[in-house]
Order: sequence, then C-alpha cells, then structure tokens
Amino acid sequence: MRKNTLILGAIAASLALTSLAAPTFAARQKATPEQRAEWMMKRLDTNGDKKVSLEEIQARTSEAFKTFDADGNGQVTREEIKAKRQAFREARKEMRAARDKTGEEKTAAMEKIREMRPAMLPGMRPRAFDRVDTDKNGSLSLAEVSEQAGKMFKRRDTNGDGFIDATDFTKKI
Repeated sequence: MRKNTLILGAIAASLALTSLAAPTFAARQKATPEQRAEWMMKRLDTNGDKKVSLEEIQARTSEAFKTFDADGNGQVTREEIKAKRQAFREARKEMRAARDKTGEEKTAAMEKIREMRPAMLPGMRPRAFDRVDTDKNGSLSLAEVSEQAGKMFKRRDTNGDGFIDATDFTKKI
C-alpha cells in the first residue's frame, strides 16, 4: 500500500511539473500573423496613433540607412550590409554565452545585441539589392532606399487610405 502511494505521489508530481512546463513550450510556437502585425506596429508607429504613415516609414528607413552606412559617405554597399550582419551574428554569439550569467555581463550582451540588430532596409537581400540599386552603381543611396520603401508602403496599404494599420499587416499582398 505504501509503495502504491509513493508511486501515485510521484506520478501526480510529474503531472504537475509537466503542466507548468507546457506554457513555455507553447510560447515557442511560430508567431501568428496578428502577433507579427502587433510587433510591426510597435516598432513603426512612432506617434502611437495605431497607424503607420509614409512619413513614419521614411523616418525609420532613414535611421536604418544610417546604421548600415558605416563610412558615412551616403552610400550603402554590399560589403557594409555583410559587415552589419556579421557584427549581429557575433553579438548573438555573445548573448548566447551570457545567458547563464547575471548582472553586468548579461546586461551588456543584451544591450549590444539590441544596437547591433540590423533594421530592415530595402535592398538588404542580394536579389533585392540589384532591384533597389536603380542607377546600377553598386551601392544604395538614401533616395533609392526611400523610393523602394515608399513602393513597399503603397503595396502594403491595401485599402489606400495612406496609412497602414494592423489589418493591412495581416492581409496577404
């Protein structure tokens, strides 16, 4: 009888622990379109009106362009894009190494990955780079990138009201 009680107690404890772990496994599932739309709105809606205007997109594009233009010459080359991506990979490795640590080391690694995270910039991917480089000089100017961002904005603004809201982010284009 005592052995049965012990076994039942162990089973009950393991079930309780499993139910506590289930939410963490569920949280790792792929994000829904609605969740991705919410994240995009948080990142892009700078004035908090629950809509993203072309001006907000252009301002964000200009900021992203500056982070990629390492030498400050007003042009972003493929090499600058590769260097930014590599720096992010290195910061991600440091973050993984600092996961088990606490205090200043972990905080510093988290801060570094935030600043190194490449923003989305039209033309970041190799095939897109050629499409955005309209003057075919082998580098991207802010004007070329802004023009492409405007095209992407118009494509995403499915109802044509001049703003992108959460429903525009979840619609297939």
